[in-house]
Order: sequence, then C-alpha cells, then structure tokens
Amino acid sequence: MIDNLVCLHDDIVSGEYYHGPYRHRRVTEKKRRDIAIARIRDRVMHRIVYEYLVATYDKTFIYDVWSCRTLKGLHVCIERTQKLILSYKHGWVWRMDITKFFDNVSHEKLIECLKRRISDPVALGLLGTFIKSYETVKFFKERERERAYR
Repeated sequence: MIDNLVCLHDDIVSGEYYHGPYRHRRVTEKKRRDIAIARIRDRVMHRIVYEYLVATYDKTFIYDVWSCRTLKGLHVCIERTQKLILSYKHGWVWRMDITKFFDNVSHEKLIECLKRRISDPVALGLLGTFIKSYETVKFFKERERERAYR
C-alpha cells in the first residue's frame, strides 16, 4: 500500500499522473442511477483534490449551504430548516439538486470558474485531468442504443 502511494506521489510530482478509465454500472435502489466508478488510485486523488477544494472554497459559502460540508449533516440541516420554518411563518424553503449536473455542465466553463480562485498550475492540471476523464453520457447513450436494437 505504501509503495502505491509513493508511486502516486512520484507520478504527481513528475507530471505523469493520468486518470484511468471508469467502470460503469446502473444501480436501481429507489430510483435508477448510472454511476461511474474510478480506480482506487484515482479515488485517492479525488479525496486529495476534494480536501484542497474544501480549503479553498468552504469559507466562501454562506452558512446554509449544506452539501458535503463538515458538521453539516442531514440531521443538522433538518433541525435548522425546522427552526427557520417556525421563525418565518410565511417564508420559503428551497431544496435543490441538479440532475446530472456534471454530465451536462460545460467543462470549459467549470475550468474557467476554478481559475478564478486557484492559481497553482499543478492543482489546475490535476483538476483538468479529472474533468476531462469523465465521459459517462457517451457510454450510457451507447448502452441505451444497444438495448433498443435487441
């Protein structure tokens, strides 16, 4: 395991890191989801980059942004929402989830947004590698076409 981490480190430092292909699965728990599964090596990198992005962006969010934030779990969110509903009888609650966001967002625009806060060329290179590695839409459209011909 340590050898794999050392190898990953060496690839990052030398600029030779590349994101491997995803395995694709369809899960049907409550609703159908098409998921892309990265290799463990890439998932380690995802976590490293996630921590980097949290340190960069978390302080810029308003208090009531709840998704994927420390001490902002579902139960705390529900308690906060209930408190706000009781305090503001004629207020509104907006729960939002963008379906297939990453499949549909312009990757060029996403990279432009990242460049506004991130100037480290290594970090930007890794983020670009991750963003370009994701092509699930093409995969699943081809699978749907295959099923239609059966």
